[in-house]
Amino acid sequence: MRNNNNYNNRLINDNETSFSIKNLFIILIIILVVLVGFYFITKYVLENKTENRNVQESIIQKDKIIFGQLFSRSESEYYAIAYYDNSKAKSLYDKYIAEYKKKDNHLKVYEINLNESFNKNFISKNENIVNNIEDFKVADETLLKIKEGKVEIHKTGSNEINAYLKEISK
Repeated sequence: MRNNNNYNNRLINDNETSFSIKNLFIILIIILVVLVGFYFITKYVLENKTENRNVQESIIQKDKIIFGQLFSRSESEYYAIAYYDNSKAKSLYDKYIAEYKKKDNHLKVYEINLNESFNKNFISKNENIVNNIEDFKVADETLLKIKEGKVEIHKTGSNEINAYLKEISK
């Protein structure tokens, strides 16, 4: 009986060994299939991503500034127009500014968007057009002519701005 028991133990050990090798082989095949699958999925995604992606060039906005930069421009004389994005007069401002820029002796015109968070501190109910940026405040859309770091001319409200822009664009 002992021999029979020994024989059965050896058969069980051989079966366990072959079962372990078989399991190891199956696990290796599964890992290999998963890796190959990831390779092809990644390759497919990357190819489609580059084909469908619209590459936009970075554009440095030289004509738009914030109020903090108002008196620190490199030109000695220039205009700055402060407006709201949703202003009904914005298209008319743009028209007159485009006509003005066609002139040979035109000054640089900077735009200041009053909706930007950087400019919120410069908006107040009480206008204070001064040459010191710390105390500078606008109450509405404003056109400024800066000369030698000082405000030379300022127009407030769309009617005044449009009249002035129409005059200088002739």
